Amino acid sequence: MRPVFFACLLAAPALLAQNQDAGVMPEGAGKQIILRECTACHLPDHFTKYRHTNEEWQAIVIRMGQRVRSATKEELETVQKYLATNYPKLDDGTKVNVNKAAPEDMVKRLGLTPDEAKAVVDYRQRHGTFREWGELLAIYGVDGRKIEAAKDNMSF
Repeated sequence: MRPVFFACLLAAPALLAQNQDAGVMPEGAGKQIILRECTACHLPDHFTKYRHTNEEWQAIVIRMGQRVRSATKEELETVQKYLATNYPKLDDGTKVNVNKAAPEDMVKRLGLTPDEAKAVVDYRQRHGTFREWGELLAIYGVDGRKIEAAKDNMSF
């Protein structure tokens, strides 16, 4: 009986901090499911740090939902809607979204040549969206020095 008592005392500060962190999450149908299912591995403030599109949140919840056996399909859908509503991806108008930009925008705003910008769009169409600027370094015909120089002007 004593080891359990001491284990609870040792865990109490972590649980208290976790409950305080839960206050950073807005109220909503998915919050309680997240606190119940996801905080075994993630602190509640973990979710406040990321912004994704609805489709990206859906993919994340599907992937993570496979690790959570006690959540129902309906609960996972509720979590996905909660995250997409409260933590949407926000486009920065001062940056060029490389996953959406036309070649002309990349030429004008990133300093790429027309051929380099076309190569980026062709690569994007064949291989899917980019997550970070370093992935553009793999594109044949695009000057990596230009990509690195423009990285602060890019969004994904």
